[in-house]
Amino acid sequence: MQLIKIDKSKKNLIFTSISFLVIVTLIKIASWWCVITNNLILKNISISKTKIIENEEFYNLVNGFIGNSLEELRIDSVTKIIENHPYVEAARVSKWYPSKMKIELIEREPIAILNISPMVLLDKYGFVLPYKTSKMNLNLPILNNFNTNLDFYPYGNKVLSENVGNCIKWLNRIKINYPSLYQDISEMKMTSGNGINIILAEYPTRIFLGKSDIWTKIEILKKFETELLPKKLSDFSYLDMRYDNQVIAKNRTL
Repeated sequence: MQLIKIDKSKKNLIFTSISFLVIVTLIKIASWWCVITNNLILKNISISKTKIIENEEFYNLVNGFIGNSLEELRIDSVTKIIENHPYVEAARVSKWYPSKMKIELIEREPIAILNISPMVLLDKYGFVLPYKTSKMNLNLPILNNFNTNLDFYPYGNKVLSENVGNCIKWLNRIKINYPSLYQDISEMKMTSGNGINIILAEYPTRIFLGKSDIWTKIEILKKFETELLPKKLSDFSYLDMRYDNQVIAKNRTL
């Protein structure tokens, strides 16, 4: 009988000891988790290098999240805020534990200036960008004589004017396939008869494209300029391409 009592005492002691260790362990885990949780506070936001808009403008959109729990921070909410900026094409947001958020941006780059009031910029996809101070040199072609109704140009969305949209498509193709011409375009202008004129920056030279087969005429112009060498397009006061498969050129009078 005495041995049985001793065994029971040992069991009770072992159970009590294990229970105590479990409680102490749980207390330490809870204490550790509290420390960790307190450290998971957003203290720093890193934004990738930009070349159009100053980083500070994007930082100001999200700096209100500083001091919040990184665990509770919703990536989709931050992404939506950033991508609502008209100059942002896409954004990737990630958490960097224990206290940092990283934002990588793809900016929309302007390809032309639309001369309305207030002026707006347009990217290669026809998205409307507010005209503002930029980090880049905005030496861009100006689109003139187009519909001035501001409802056609919603910031952050595609332009609703078909004529302006077509001009952006042509300018983008020119920039890719005929970069020397793009760099020399001062103005792309809509005529009263819905024709397209290009005015070069040098001198200036006027190029009358008419209102149909615009890209075909651009390709003819490129071939014409190649055959002109060493002369240049700017050696002419105007080039009339409104007629099929021909270029009527007028020499510049010195």
